[in-house]
Amino acid sequence: MGEIMRNRIVAILLAAVVAVPAIAADNQEWGQLNSVKPGQRIGVVQTDGKKLEGTFAGVTDADITITAGQVVKVPKDKVVRVYRRPRLTRIWHTAIGAGAGVVLGAVLNGTVGQYFRNEGHDTSPAVWIGAGAALGAGLGAASGGGDHTLYRRP
Repeated sequence: MGEIMRNRIVAILLAAVVAVPAIAADNQEWGQLNSVKPGQRIGVVQTDGKKLEGTFAGVTDADITITAGQVVKVPKDKVVRVYRRPRLTRIWHTAIGAGAGVVLGAVLNGTVGQYFRNEGHDTSPAVWIGAGAALGAGLGAASGGGDHTLYRRP
């Protein structure tokens, strides 16, 4: 047997070894949709690019059912991605972060700000509190509000 033939056989075996877990992962990931509780807000991205958002009603090996004004069954072969909508939106995360930033700014004003004022560097309390609020709002906005992928077709 020539070296070229041996390399082809090795390549085919390697491709089979790599493909088997990918095929199995598709079924395992689809099976994970059974952990979603009925009534949770989810979204389904279909192969034609349309998004369908609503509440989860159920899943079978062949399709997923969601209630979006009416009951809709989407076949598994048309599903590209299923995601869970967040409980708190990005706006709420931003507001919570800003509130925490105001508290942190007030604490920094009372400690580090007081130290700087004693050393002759006069910094207004509004600067500390405003900077804390801005930093907290930025971190809050960056930290959340996005969706969580439950299933993605490979």
